[in-house]
Amino acid sequence: MVIVERSAVLQAALTALKAGHYRDAEQMCRPLTLHDQSDMQAVLVLGLALAAQGKADAAAPLLNRVARLNPLHAHPCRDLAELLPWEIRALLVEGQYRACLARSPSDARLRFGLAELLRERGDGAGAIGVLQPLLRLLGESAEVHDQMGAALAEAGRFAEALAEFRRAVELDPAQAVFWGNLAMMLKIEGQFDAALDACDQAVARAPEHRQLRVNRAVVRLHAGRLAEAWQDEEWVLAEEGRSALSTERLLPPLSRSPELAGRTVLVVQEEGLGDTLQFLRYLPLLARRGARVAAAVPPALTRLLRTVPGIALVPDGVDAVPRFDFWCSFNSLPRVFEVTLETIPAEVPYISADPLLARRWAARLPDDGALRVGLCWAGQARPWLSGFVGLDGRRSTRLATLEPLGNIPGLRFVSLQKGPAVQEVPTFNLLDLMAEVQDFADTAALVANLDVVISVDTSVVHLAGAMGKPVFLLDRYDNCWRWLSGREDSPWYPTLRIFRQQRSGDWAPVIARVATALAAMARRPSPGRGCQDAA
Repeated sequence: MVIVERSAVLQAALTALKAGHYRDAEQMCRPLTLHDQSDMQAVLVLGLALAAQGKADAAAPLLNRVARLNPLHAHPCRDLAELLPWEIRALLVEGQYRACLARSPSDARLRFGLAELLRERGDGAGAIGVLQPLLRLLGESAEVHDQMGAALAEAGRFAEALAEFRRAVELDPAQAVFWGNLAMMLKIEGQFDAALDACDQAVARAPEHRQLRVNRAVVRLHAGRLAEAWQDEEWVLAEEGRSALSTERLLPPLSRSPELAGRTVLVVQEEGLGDTLQFLRYLPLLARRGARVAAAVPPALTRLLRTVPGIALVPDGVDAVPRFDFWCSFNSLPRVFEVTLETIPAEVPYISADPLLARRWAARLPDDGALRVGLCWAGQARPWLSGFVGLDGRRSTRLATLEPLGNIPGLRFVSLQKGPAVQEVPTFNLLDLMAEVQDFADTAALVANLDVVISVDTSVVHLAGAMGKPVFLLDRYDNCWRWLSGREDSPWYPTLRIFRQQRSGDWAPVIARVATALAAMARRPSPGRGCQDAA
């Protein structure tokens, strides 16, 4: 085949592959490989096209052949993972990894890649099983110990993971990422000074590595060293940017910002709904400085935020975003205000339910004098975010775990749960009206009619805390930085009480402590609810 013709066919096949036309790519590449079996570019595209169609056994020898000729590169199965949309990626890529591994069981790249895939799906135990043969064969490999540490961490076996990360650093102290992983595990174990030392080691070895800077900021935040954390966050924003918006118009810390009077500040959501609800408290403070504040949030929050004083505009969509002088993400507002633990603005409520909506929801609830307890026991898995499935599995529980609370007299339980977890069947009285809840304005109106909210670490905690409701947070062992360490209260929400796991995955003692506190609360007269809270 003429070189020019071959190049054109290969380029067309590659274009078809990237466009998702996998069968077309296969048909174009087959003649190329029959003409020249050493044409590794064609072999790679053909292998990927077959794999993307789910033909794992046919693709495996082709992909393995390419891998053997490129020992210093990742196995082509990783290319497949990057090629496929996340909705179908997990099943097809895992099958392809296993088909390739069956033919090449000693290829460490395959085991590392498959273990990473399983970790992303929250299957730490599966990742451990995939890596164990390497630990036996390559016990002095720092990378094997680092990978095993990541698998153990995903499985919630943090003490064992810490030992593996320590071993990785001992074997190869030059690798910044190994130090970074060690730092995050030390953070989980509450060893903040050692964690920060490890962060410094990591950043010293790779000062331009964005994630290592993010990790150090998170450790500082978790340790309560907020002022130091903003230094790393500001560097990350300046070097990388987390938004399509220009960093030139990013709102700087207020201590060195221009006059805001008459200026429009656009505040955008870039992370979770809970983050937005937590940092919403800063928008009225911007307005007090004379700013015209616009908030760009998902539809679930639009109606609620339009009731918050100080917000001039909540656009309906991207096209409606106004012209602005400065912008900032909700998560960066503490940096803008240069907040410390002592200066967190914790006045609540800063969110109130619409009084009319609150009255409507009050009419849906039984008025039997029982203490009304809102329950939320699971978060959202977000499978499109790498590593979030496992985190959600650790922060969430099952409705059956809360069953001991149902034995406490004088309580009326009301569901605040959305998502797949609503399919769980309660074994105690649980009123579920959430199918009628359209957005957070409705949720706020329902919460306004409750006496206490009990929830795992989800946006419900932030909503109830922002409304000044008593909140019992069921907190996982490897908890989020915002809940700090070693304390049962929160500087962010004065009405919040933390019930934290002492062992990863062990909710029983947590629920026992909650039951004791809830029983004591049920014996006290209700402080009032409903429209009084919504006013």
